[in-house]
Amino acid sequence: MAIWRRKHKTDGTAHQQHDVSPCPCCGTPLDVSEPRFNFALPQPVAGLSEAEYEQHVKLVNDAIVVTDNLGGFARALLPIGLEDGRTATMGVWVSVEGNVFDHIVRIGKGELDFDEMQFDGRLANELDPWGDKILARPVSAGVHIPTNGRRSMPHIKSSPDALLTRVLTQRWAAAEVLTGAMAWALDYDPQAPRVPHRH
Repeated sequence: MAIWRRKHKTDGTAHQQHDVSPCPCCGTPLDVSEPRFNFALPQPVAGLSEAEYEQHVKLVNDAIVVTDNLGGFARALLPIGLEDGRTATMGVWVSVEGNVFDHIVRIGKGELDFDEMQFDGRLANELDPWGDKILARPVSAGVHIPTNGRRSMPHIKSSPDALLTRVLTQRWAAAEVLTGAMAWALDYDPQAPRVPHRH
Protein backbone atom coordinates (compact mmCIF):
# COMPACT_ATOMS: atom_id res chain seq x y z
CA MET A 1 0.00 0.00 0.00
CA ALA A 2 1.15 3.54 -0.62
CA ILE A 3 1.91 5.54 2.51
CA TRP A 4 3.42 8.77 1.22
CA ARG A 5 1.66 11.30 -0.96
CA ARG A 6 3.01 14.60 -2.20
CA LYS A 7 2.64 17.36 0.42
CA HIS A 8 1.42 14.92 3.06
CA LYS A 9 3.24 12.97 5.73
CA THR A 10 0.65 10.16 5.82
CA ASP A 11 -2.82 9.52 4.50
CA GLY A 12 -3.73 7.57 7.61
CA THR A 13 -6.73 9.19 9.27
CA ALA A 14 -9.13 6.96 7.33
CA HIS A 15 -7.68 3.95 9.12
CA GLN A 16 -8.47 4.99 12.68
CA GLN A 17 -10.86 2.03 13.00
CA HIS A 18 -7.95 -0.28 12.12
CA ASP A 19 -9.81 -1.81 9.17
CA VAL A 20 -7.63 -4.34 7.41
CA SER A 21 -6.30 -2.64 4.33
CA PRO A 22 -7.01 -4.26 0.95
CA CYS A 23 -4.20 -5.19 -1.40
CA PRO A 24 -3.88 -2.47 -4.07
CA CYS A 25 -3.23 -5.17 -6.68
CA CYS A 26 -5.98 -7.73 -6.07
CA GLY A 27 -8.29 -6.15 -3.46
CA THR A 28 -8.10 -9.01 -0.96
CA PRO A 29 -7.26 -8.27 2.71
CA LEU A 30 -3.59 -8.01 3.55
CA ASP A 31 -2.04 -10.38 6.08
CA VAL A 32 -1.74 -8.83 9.55
CA SER A 33 0.72 -11.53 10.58
CA GLU A 34 3.20 -10.26 7.96
CA PRO A 35 2.55 -6.52 7.70
CA ARG A 36 4.13 -4.96 4.63
CA PHE A 37 4.03 -1.33 3.55
CA ASN A 38 5.49 0.63 0.65
CA PHE A 39 6.36 4.29 0.82
CA ALA A 40 5.24 5.76 -2.49
CA LEU A 41 8.01 8.35 -2.67
CA PRO A 42 11.32 9.24 -1.03
CA GLN A 43 10.92 11.92 1.64
CA PRO A 44 12.71 14.67 -0.34
CA VAL A 45 10.53 13.99 -3.39
CA ALA A 46 7.33 13.84 -1.32
CA GLY A 47 8.17 17.30 -0.01
CA LEU A 48 8.26 18.92 -3.46
CA SER A 49 5.49 21.25 -4.53
CA GLU A 50 3.31 20.20 -7.44
CA ALA A 51 5.22 22.52 -9.77
CA GLU A 52 8.60 21.27 -8.53
CA TYR A 53 7.47 17.68 -8.90
CA GLU A 54 6.40 18.20 -12.50
CA GLN A 55 9.65 19.99 -13.30
CA HIS A 56 12.20 17.75 -11.63
CA VAL A 57 10.82 14.20 -11.30
CA LYS A 58 11.58 12.24 -14.47
CA LEU A 59 10.60 8.68 -13.57
CA VAL A 60 8.78 6.91 -10.75
CA ASN A 61 8.15 3.17 -10.62
CA ASP A 62 8.19 0.53 -7.89
CA ALA A 63 11.97 0.08 -8.07
CA ILE A 64 13.53 3.49 -8.81
CA VAL A 65 12.84 7.22 -8.70
CA VAL A 66 14.77 9.55 -11.01
CA THR A 67 15.03 13.31 -10.48
CA ASP A 68 17.23 15.98 -12.02
CA ASN A 69 17.72 17.91 -8.78
CA LEU A 70 17.71 15.35 -5.94
CA GLY A 71 19.47 12.45 -7.63
CA GLY A 72 18.33 8.86 -7.90
CA PHE A 73 16.62 6.58 -5.39
CA ALA A 74 16.29 2.80 -5.23
CA ARG A 75 13.66 0.76 -3.40
CA ALA A 76 14.76 -1.53 -0.57
CA LEU A 77 12.92 -3.47 2.12
CA LEU A 78 13.60 -2.52 5.73
CA PRO A 79 12.62 -5.24 8.24
CA ILE A 80 11.58 -4.04 11.70
CA GLY A 81 11.14 -6.62 14.43
CA LEU A 82 8.07 -6.12 16.61
CA GLU A 83 7.69 -7.08 20.26
CA ASP A 84 4.69 -9.30 19.42
CA GLY A 85 6.97 -11.56 17.37
CA ARG A 86 6.11 -10.23 13.93
CA THR A 87 8.34 -8.43 11.46
CA ALA A 88 7.00 -5.32 9.74
CA THR A 89 8.55 -4.92 6.30
CA MET A 90 8.82 -1.35 5.07
CA GLY A 91 9.39 -0.68 1.39
CA VAL A 92 11.56 2.40 1.79
CA TRP A 93 13.74 4.41 -0.57
CA VAL A 94 17.51 4.72 -0.52
CA SER A 95 19.28 7.75 -1.95
CA VAL A 96 22.29 6.63 -3.98
CA GLU A 97 25.19 8.28 -5.76
CA GLY A 98 25.14 8.56 -9.54
CA ASN A 99 27.58 5.71 -10.20
CA VAL A 100 25.64 3.46 -7.83
CA PHE A 101 22.38 4.32 -9.55
CA ASP A 102 23.93 3.50 -12.93
CA HIS A 103 25.02 0.12 -11.50
CA ILE A 104 21.46 -0.60 -10.32
CA VAL A 105 20.01 0.35 -13.72
CA ARG A 106 22.48 -1.93 -15.54
CA ILE A 107 21.37 -4.82 -13.35
CA GLY A 108 17.75 -3.97 -14.03
CA LYS A 109 18.44 -4.06 -17.76
CA GLY A 110 20.07 -7.48 -17.46
CA GLU A 111 23.56 -6.24 -18.31
CA LEU A 112 24.90 -7.52 -14.98
CA ASP A 113 24.03 -10.60 -12.93
CA PHE A 114 21.23 -9.98 -10.44
CA ASP A 115 23.47 -11.27 -7.63
CA GLU A 116 25.34 -7.96 -8.03
CA MET A 117 22.32 -6.02 -6.73
CA GLN A 118 24.25 -4.82 -3.69
CA PHE A 119 24.62 -1.12 -2.93
CA ASP A 120 25.22 1.54 -0.30
CA GLY A 121 23.24 4.73 0.16
CA ARG A 122 21.26 6.78 2.63
CA LEU A 123 17.79 6.12 3.98
CA ALA A 124 15.33 8.51 2.30
CA ASN A 125 12.19 8.03 4.42
CA GLU A 126 11.23 8.90 7.97
CA LEU A 127 9.75 6.11 10.08
CA ASP A 128 7.93 6.14 13.40
CA PRO A 129 8.91 6.26 16.18
CA TRP A 130 12.29 7.64 15.07
CA GLY A 131 11.03 10.36 12.72
CA ASP A 132 13.68 12.40 10.95
CA LYS A 133 16.41 11.06 13.25
CA ILE A 134 16.99 8.19 10.83
CA LEU A 135 16.62 10.22 7.65
CA ALA A 136 19.80 10.22 5.52
CA ARG A 137 21.54 7.66 7.73
CA PRO A 138 23.88 5.33 5.78
CA VAL A 139 22.66 1.84 4.86
CA SER A 140 23.90 -1.19 2.96
CA ALA A 141 21.29 -3.00 0.89
CA GLY A 142 21.20 -5.97 -1.44
CA VAL A 143 19.48 -9.14 -2.52
CA HIS A 144 20.09 -12.42 -0.76
CA ILE A 145 22.52 -14.48 -2.80
CA PRO A 146 22.61 -16.68 -4.67
CA THR A 147 19.46 -15.49 -6.41
CA ASN A 148 19.56 -18.41 -8.88
CA GLY A 149 18.21 -16.10 -11.54
CA ARG A 150 15.17 -15.00 -9.53
CA ARG A 151 14.58 -11.29 -9.16
CA SER A 152 13.66 -9.98 -5.73
CA MET A 153 13.63 -6.66 -3.93
CA PRO A 154 16.85 -5.69 -2.15
CA HIS A 155 16.78 -5.71 1.65
CA ILE A 156 18.55 -3.28 3.94
CA LYS A 157 21.04 -5.58 5.59
CA SER A 158 23.14 -3.35 7.82
CA SER A 159 24.25 0.14 8.69
CA PRO A 160 27.38 1.66 10.24
CA ASP A 161 25.02 4.00 12.09
CA ALA A 162 24.30 3.07 15.71
CA LEU A 163 20.61 4.08 15.65
CA LEU A 164 19.81 2.22 12.43
CA THR A 165 21.68 -0.81 13.72
CA ARG A 166 19.32 -0.77 16.72
CA VAL A 167 16.32 -0.44 14.39
CA LEU A 168 17.48 -3.51 12.47
CA THR A 169 18.45 -5.70 15.42
CA GLN A 170 16.07 -4.86 18.28
CA ARG A 171 12.32 -5.39 18.67
CA TRP A 172 9.93 -2.48 18.96
CA ALA A 173 6.41 -1.89 20.23
CA ALA A 174 3.93 -2.42 17.38
CA ALA A 175 1.85 0.61 18.42
CA GLU A 176 4.91 2.87 18.04
CA VAL A 177 5.88 1.53 14.60
CA LEU A 178 2.50 0.84 12.97
CA THR A 179 1.08 4.35 13.02
CA GLY A 180 -1.19 6.33 10.69
CA ALA A 181 -2.17 4.36 7.59
CA MET A 182 -0.38 1.30 8.98
CA ALA A 183 -2.52 1.07 12.13
CA TRP A 184 -4.81 -1.59 10.62
CA ALA A 185 -2.02 -4.09 11.32
CA LEU A 186 -2.33 -3.50 15.08
CA ASP A 187 -5.39 -5.80 15.20
CA TYR A 188 -3.25 -8.91 15.39
CA ASP A 189 -4.29 -12.14 17.06
CA PRO A 190 -1.34 -14.55 17.25
CA GLN A 191 -3.79 -17.43 17.82
CA ALA A 192 -5.75 -16.75 14.65
CA PRO A 193 -4.94 -18.89 11.58
CA ARG A 194 -2.65 -17.17 9.16
CA VAL A 195 -3.97 -16.11 5.80
CA PRO A 196 -0.81 -15.61 3.74
CA HIS A 197 -1.16 -13.01 1.01
CA ARG A 198 0.44 -14.10 -2.24
CA HIS A 199 0.29 -13.20 -5.91
